[in-house]
This record gives sequence, structure tokens and C-alpha cells, in this order.
Amino acid sequence: MRIVIDHTLTVDFPFARSSVALSLRVTPEDSHDQTVSGWRIGPDCDARLRTGRDGYGNVLTMVYAEGPIDGIQFHVTGEVFTGPSSGILSAAHPEPLPPALFLRPGDDPVPELTALAIEAGEAVNDPIERLHLANVALHRRADADSSDVLVGSFVTVARRLSRPARCVSGYLAVDGGSRPHIWAEAYVDGIGWVGFDPVLGLSAGEDHARVASALDLAGIAAVSGV
Repeated sequence: MRIVIDHTLTVDFPFARSSVALSLRVTPEDSHDQTVSGWRIGPDCDARLRTGRDGYGNVLTMVYAEGPIDGIQFHVTGEVFTGPSSGILSAAHPEPLPPALFLRPGDDPVPELTALAIEAGEAVNDPIERLHLANVALHRRADADSSDVLVGSFVTVARRLSRPARCVSGYLAVDGGSRPHIWAEAYVDGIGWVGFDPVLGLSAGEDHARVASALDLAGIAAVSGV
């Protein structure tokens, strides 16, 4: 699938600053599962961009600008070509950290929601099927602006079931274009990392262009810093 990205990221500051340093996680990279073409990050001011990686191995773009400045807009454009995956991340995908790291417990956004999702698969032994049932149960309780809650809850559920899990950011193909999106991945022995999208109630498939993954939502934030 060809996913066209044309996205504007706006960062406003509460007061004019003499200088800013920002970290952006908006850049997908080539892998066995996707190919990136013509990627560009265009700030609306005079700024220096430096590319590196964060502790999770994600592409990190550092932005430095001199003020006075009270906000920056970034125009992010490019194309990502994805292939059918059934939600399974290729074993060839580079993984700098062991899956066991992603068993670390974190905040439970809504304990009642977590309990409901765990209960949805109690009668099932197959780990993939149980995770899918939890994913669907969370989706059915979705509110209009609950992406963070749903993804955080799925990650909590998977870890409670002794499955390493992490938050993922990227872009979702929508009506010939795309929009920023978040989902989750859980690690299943013998299969590897599998993408689950509780916002849609489906696996994360070829309509998902992957950008970053981390232990929690803060680690996949599109922008951070001052």
C-alpha cells in the first residue's frame, strides 16, 4: 500500500523564548515491512536539524532555533510503501532491546477498562486469540478522543498476561491520505511482535506506517523538549 503523508505539526510556547531545542519522532525508516520515499521535515523558521536515534532505536530529529520565538510549525511530507503483514512485525526488524524489557509495569489508565479487557479472554488459552479479544473489548468501549487510554490500556492488559508490550506511533492511511496514529505491539513466543490497534479494534496491518515504539506513550511523543 502507498501511504501519502502530508502533515503539519504545530508547537506553541506559552511565551517567546530566546532559543529552543526540540526532539521530533515523526520519521519512519526503511525496513522489511515498509519503504520510505521523499521524506522531508520543513520548519517555518530558520532552524538546524540533526538526525540521530533515541534509546529505543527510533529515528530522532533534533531541532535547534534561535529566538525570540513563540512557536514553530513543521510540514512533514513523504510516502511510505507497505506490504501485507497480518500485523506481524518482520523478524528482520532491528530490535536493540530484549522483549523482556517491555514487561515492566507502568501506569494503568483506567483499571476498570483493563479488568474488562482481561475478562473478555478468560475462557481462551491461545495467547494471540486472547490478545485479539482484549483488543476488540477495548475498541467497543472507545470514546471519541480516547486513543491514549485505549493504547495504554492494551499495553497494561498484555503485560498483566505476561506478554511484553509497547506503544507505537506512526501514520494511518485514511481516504487517500493519512493522519498521525498510535497503536500497540505485543510479543508472542514463536511469532514475534504483533501489532494491535484498539482504536480500530483490528490488527495493525499494511495501512499502518510505523515510526516509533517505546515502553510508554511519552516515549513515542511526536515532539518533546523546550
